[in-house]
Amino acid sequence: MSRYIDADNLINELSAACMPIYEKGITGILGDNSSIADIINEQPTADVQEVKRGTWENTNTPNQLRCNNCEIIHFIAQYPHGEINYCPNCGTRMDGVANG
Repeated sequence: MSRYIDADNLINELSAACMPIYEKGITGILGDNSSIADIINEQPTADVQEVKRGTWENTNTPNQLRCNNCEIIHFIAQYPHGEINYCPNCGTRMDGVANG
């Protein structure tokens, strides 16, 4: 499973842990017994969730739309303030771009 971390935070921690060395093209080395892998593994992971994207599909019945992700049919009259931007059943974002 993928781990998502804050890249800016990682860069700051690596920069702080490195000693400058300007010989032979080397720009930095860790100043203690830590390895770069240790610093990466110590980074807190972000709580992220994949964004599901989809579209509303027309059905043969007026005032109904079907989510192309979960196939649940929704009645347009349930949403009097206009088009809803996500599927209330599965959470798919309805922005006109299907995953794939």
